[in-house]
Amino acid sequence: MKYLKLTLSLLLTASIFYGLNNKFGSIPPIGKFLNPSTGVWQNETDETISGTVPIDGLRDKVTVHYDAQLIPHVFAQNENDLYRAQGYITAKHRLWQMEFQTYASAGRLSEIIGEAALNYDRQQRRRGMGFGADQAIEKIKEDPETTAFLEAYAEGVNSYINQLQPKDIPIEYKLLDYQPEPWTIKKQLCY
Repeated sequence: MKYLKLTLSLLLTASIFYGLNNKFGSIPPIGKFLNPSTGVWQNETDETISGTVPIDGLRDKVTVHYDAQLIPHVFAQNENDLYRAQGYITAKHRLWQMEFQTYASAGRLSEIIGEAALNYDRQQRRRGMGFGADQAIEKIKEDPETTAFLEAYAEGVNSYINQLQPKDIPIEYKLLDYQPEPWTIKKQLCY
């Protein structure tokens, strides 16, 4: 009888752990979401808007000033640094929104939400936003300066994404149980 209780207790504990850490249909894994070290609790900290932030690839000093309405104003010595810092700042404040909009416009929402978004994805793919972005990229590549600015912006976004620790990932990603993808010029054109 003792061994039966022990076995049942172990099976119950194992099934609870399994249930809390796996996705069931559209329900995200609640265990990952409530994890004290990487879950939603880590998103409760106040975000600072002062101090020094390392952004990969900057050549000169860049200053970001937030006004009374917390709108960032970016001041740079050259345009590449300006676009790189702008990408970083935009990602810092709106990463999930940016990425979600690219998924929506490219017809990829079902990758996040599931089968419920398939009809929407089909409609968006018929509209051809991804195809249009590909065509625009070919035209933009004819102008090296514009291409450099778009690449700098994407590098700024990726600099922010690359410095994220699991605990720092925006709460929307945790709710939907996925990770941010690297930012590309094509995503910018779909955004």
